[in-house]
Amino acid sequence: MMFKRGIRNQLVTVMLLLVLSVLVLLTSGQISSQQAILRGELQKQTDLMLENLYNRALFQSNQLHHQVEEQIASFNLFEMTDSLNKISENSSELKWVILVDKSQNVVVNTAGSTIQQNKYSDTLFQQDYIVEVKSIGKSLSEKPDQLVTEKLRDANGLVFRLPVQVGSGPWGQLMVGYSLDGVKAQVKQSEQENSAIVKSYSLRSLASAASILLLTFLVISRLAQRLADPIVRLTDFAQRLSKGDFSIVNQVNPTGKDEVGVLTAQFSEMAVNLSKAYQDLEEYNLHLEMKVDERTEQLNQQNENLIKALNDLEESQQQLVHSEKMAALGQLVASIAHEVNTPLGAIHASAGNATKYYTGYANSLEMLFQHATDAEKHLFDWLLHNAGPMESMTTREERKVKRKALQLLTESGSDRAEEIADRLIDMGLADKTDQIISMMVGDNSFRIIDSAYNLTGIMRCNQTIYTATARAAKIAFALKSFARKDHFGEKSDSNINEDINTVLVLYNGLLKQGCEVIKNFQTLPLLNCYPDELNQVWTNLIHNALQAMEYKGVLTIDTLSINIENQPHIQVNISDTGQGISKQIQERIWESFFTTKVAGEGSGLGLGICKRIVEKHRGKIFFKSRPGYTTFSVVLPISD
Repeated sequence: MMFKRGIRNQLVTVMLLLVLSVLVLLTSGQISSQQAILRGELQKQTDLMLENLYNRALFQSNQLHHQVEEQIASFNLFEMTDSLNKISENSSELKWVILVDKSQNVVVNTAGSTIQQNKYSDTLFQQDYIVEVKSIGKSLSEKPDQLVTEKLRDANGLVFRLPVQVGSGPWGQLMVGYSLDGVKAQVKQSEQENSAIVKSYSLRSLASAASILLLTFLVISRLAQRLADPIVRLTDFAQRLSKGDFSIVNQVNPTGKDEVGVLTAQFSEMAVNLSKAYQDLEEYNLHLEMKVDERTEQLNQQNENLIKALNDLEESQQQLVHSEKMAALGQLVASIAHEVNTPLGAIHASAGNATKYYTGYANSLEMLFQHATDAEKHLFDWLLHNAGPMESMTTREERKVKRKALQLLTESGSDRAEEIADRLIDMGLADKTDQIISMMVGDNSFRIIDSAYNLTGIMRCNQTIYTATARAAKIAFALKSFARKDHFGEKSDSNINEDINTVLVLYNGLLKQGCEVIKNFQTLPLLNCYPDELNQVWTNLIHNALQAMEYKGVLTIDTLSINIENQPHIQVNISDTGQGISKQIQERIWESFFTTKVAGEGSGLGLGICKRIVEKHRGKIFFKSRPGYTTFSVVLPISD
C-alpha cells in the first residue's frame, strides 16, 4: 500500500505541478498585462490633467501680467493689490501672486503681508516647478513638452515668472504660483480605482484557475490509479518473495500483453528459478557461516592493531603540522612587530601635533572674536569649509605647486608669502591661492590663515590616527584569522582568496623590503575544507618563494576555477622570480627533512607536510621550475 500511495501520489503531484505552473504563468501574465494597461491609461490621464492645468495657468498668468502692467502704469497700486488678493481667494488652483520690483523688494504677496517691502528669495517655492516666461506674447495653444510634464509630476506646485515692464524699461517681476493638489488627488483616486479593478480581475482569474486545477486533479487521480494497480500487485509479490515466502511462485499470472504483463511473466519465471536456488543456498550457507566466523575473529584482531597504528600515525602527523606552523609563525613575529610599531609611531606623532595645533589655535581666539573684521571672519570660515587633507605629492610636484603659489602671493604684496604657501599646501588649498588672495584684506590675513591652519591641523592629525588604527586593526585581524577555524578537526566553508590575503597581510613587512605582489584572483566558490591546514600550505609556499627571491622580485598569485573530468576544482598558482630549483634536487623536495637552506632557516618538513595536507583534501600539488622562474600549483576539488 505504501508503494501504491507513492507511485500514485508521484504521478498526481507531477501532473498537478505542471498544470499549476501553466495556470500560474497564464494568470500572472494576464494580471500583469491588465496592470500595465491601467498604468498606461492613468499616465495618459495624468499628463492630460497636467497639460490642461498648465494651459489654464499660462492663460491666467498672462491676463494677470497685463492687468498688473496697466495698473502700475496708472499708479493704482492699492487697487492692484486688492484685485490680486481677491483673485487668489476666489481661485482654487491659484495659491499666491508675488510682485517684486527691479531691486527684488516684495511689493505684493497674496500669501501673506509679512514679507512685503523685504528682499525677495526663491526659497519660497524650492519644491515647485518654475517656468520662465520671457516672451509675453507666448501662444496659449502651445502644449508643454514631455519633459515639463514629467517634472510637474514630482513638483509641489507650478510657478510662472513673468517680466514686468512699464514704458520701455523693466519694472520688476511677477511670480504666479499654482497648486497641484487637485490633480494629485484625482490621480490618487484613479490609482485606488485601478487597484480595485486589478483585485477583482485577480480574484476571478484565481477562481477560474482553481476550478481547472480541481477538474485536472480528478482526471489525473483516476488515470494514476489505473496505471499503478498492476505495479502494486507485482510489488507485493516481490516483497513476499524477498522475505522467503516461495508459496506464491505459482500465483503470479500476467494480466496483459503490455510492458507490465511482460515484466510479470519474467518475474514468475525468475521466482521459480530462485526457489530452486534458495534450497541449494541454504545448505551452502551452513558451511560458509562456520568459515566466516573463524575468519571474522582473525580480521577483528588485525583491525584493532591497524586502528592503533593509524591513531599513532595521525597523532605524530598532527604534531609535525603544528610544529611547522609554529615555526612559520615565529618567522613572522619580527615583521608583524614592525608593522604594528609603524602605525603606533604615526599615532604618537599625530597626538603631539594635535596638541601643538590646538595651542596655536587657542592663542588666536581673542584676535578672531574681538579684533577680526567681517572680511577676515569670512576668510577664516571659507578656509575651514574648503580645507582638506594634505595632498599626496612627490617632492618635485610639491616644489612646483609651491613656486606657483609663492609667485601669486609675492605679486599680491604679501610680506609672509613663503609661510602662507607652506600652510596652503598642508591644507590642500594651494591650487586656490588666487581665490584666497582676493579675500586677504587687512593686516591680520596671515594670522587668520595661521589660525585656520592650526584648527584644520587637528582634523589632519585625526585622519592620520584613523588610518594608523585601521592598519593596526587589519594586522590584528589577519593574525587572529591565521589559525581560526578548525580547532576541533572539523571541516568548514572557507574563501580561499580571503585566506591567501590574510597570509599576505602577515607577510607585509617582508614584502615591503623590495618585493612586488601581483594578485590575479577570480571569484571562487566556498571550499569545504580544513582552513587552518590550508593556511599552512599558503604560508609555506609564499615564505619559500620570498626566500628564493631573497625578498626582492615579483611574487605572482593566481586563483581560478577549473573543470577536471567535468568536476569543479580550484587551482592556486604561486610563482616567484627566484633562482629556481635545480634539476638534481627536484625529485627530492617532497622528502621529509630534506632542505637546501642553511641551518636555522628550515627543517625540511614544509613541502612534505604541504603535500600531505593537499592529499588529505583529495587534491594535487606540483611545480614547474627553471632559472629565474618557479611556480607551485595546488588543485583542490570543490565537492566531495
